[in-house]
Amino acid sequence: MVARIAAKGLPNVEARVMDGQALDLPDASFDAVFSFFGVFMFPDWRKGLAEMARVTRPGGFGVVAVWQDRGAGAFMLLGQLIRKLFPERQLAPMPEAMATLSEASGLVRELTKAGFGDAQIAEVTQDFELDMALLDDLDTLFGPSADWTTLSDAEKTIVVAEIRQLAGHQPQLLIPSTALIAVARR
Repeated sequence: MVARIAAKGLPNVEARVMDGQALDLPDASFDAVFSFFGVFMFPDWRKGLAEMARVTRPGGFGVVAVWQDRGAGAFMLLGQLIRKLFPERQLAPMPEAMATLSEASGLVRELTKAGFGDAQIAEVTQDFELDMALLDDLDTLFGPSADWTTLSDAEKTIVVAEIRQLAGHQPQLLIPSTALIAVARR
């Protein structure tokens, strides 16, 4: 990303890589700060939100986008299918950040604790295109998911059959995935 930005040669644009939990930037130095599907993955995500607030000037804005319902695309679909096909089975607990920030009330609460106020939340749904050819390598597609790794081979076969049925003869399965986008004032 840094190399792509530098290659554009845009004036007044500087890209640097740093720890989002300990930004090497002065206080109140930006009119707006953004985290698109990032801060919830930080080990100390609350510190990441606080750092965003710290570097935002008073009256400036913080914008945070997070996924709803266990993530997006294939991971969200997997959770939905497990609930449908194996209702007695418990899904793996979500990491604290995703569980908290994936609901509007939690996102507003945490932005407020971090130093932002007047958070407005918008829900935006976009279709994630699942290439059906990826079903040939299921461990790559779902591998990191604890929900996938705890399924038996027979259960995995049932999940894949359901995905194929949902897609029909289409080369891609469209999976509506919803993000919460928060805009808050410092």
